[in-house]
Amino acid sequence: MKSKNQNFVRIQRLVVSMLCCFLPISAFASDLSSVENNSLINLEKIFLESGPGLDFTLVGKSLLKDKTIQKISKARLEISSPVKKAFLIWCGEVKKQNKNTKTIRFIGPKNKEHEITAQHLWKKNSTGILYSALAEVTPFITGSGMYGVKNLSSDVINPGGKDPYSVAGWALVVVTENRKVEKIQSVAILAGLQVLKPGEIYDVHLTPYLTDDSMEPTAIGIIGGHGRAGNGSGNLLNDVSLSGQDDWDGSAGKFWDVDLFKPYPHTKYIAGNGDLTLTVDPLLQWIYPIGVIMKSWSTE
Repeated sequence: MKSKNQNFVRIQRLVVSMLCCFLPISAFASDLSSVENNSLINLEKIFLESGPGLDFTLVGKSLLKDKTIQKISKARLEISSPVKKAFLIWCGEVKKQNKNTKTIRFIGPKNKEHEITAQHLWKKNSTGILYSALAEVTPFITGSGMYGVKNLSSDVINPGGKDPYSVAGWALVVVTENRKVEKIQSVAILAGLQVLKPGEIYDVHLTPYLTDDSMEPTAIGIIGGHGRAGNGSGNLLNDVSLSGQDDWDGSAGKFWDVDLFKPYPHTKYIAGNGDLTLTVDPLLQWIYPIGVIMKSWSTE
């Protein structure tokens, strides 16, 4: 038998879902700490390092346009410091288990192409077979310019629906190192694949990825798909909204989000309480987080 507290939580979530139909989006990008978060996101650590002047940038884009998938997608990368590491992450949904999802064409400046094979591959059953993949592409980042992908595998899953595709997108995460900056900074990259259900609330515990107790987060990057503008889903850091508005809104094109948040104004409120938790609240939509990047710096 479920406890009274569990039943109360379910009622809270139902009420929130019903209110979503009548209240503006901003009403939901606030403190939801009264709702118990039983679901935790498990993402794999891909990179974690500290050093003088470490920083990161990320770009990406959806391959979906109207009801079709584009063959090529590009975005402009701007960097001003030497590259330490770079990772390409991509996501799609296919009908067959044996569909080739591990390889993709990575496009650099002057349209130079490289065949990339995933070093990490995650899959989950959805309408079809949802997947995300990641590969290191450090040798191919030659500076600022246009970068992109070609031939991403993603099939039409719901051909009769208004939006037939589930998701198809990519992101490039570049860690840079400016040795002119003496301040010790840390960058952590987590990746994987999660399918978040409407009405649930999910936590990502970031404290294990702070390399020192005195470090505070200064930037959070979040990559994922299937978010629809207007459904009110958001991200919170220790129950404080990262943007104050709908975050999962197709910021990088249809059903694809590549977002960079800078929570620095709240760090004095966040730091020193023994835990740093990123909360994702899908509200009324299914969303697929596949990457979280955090930059932090030493307060000493």
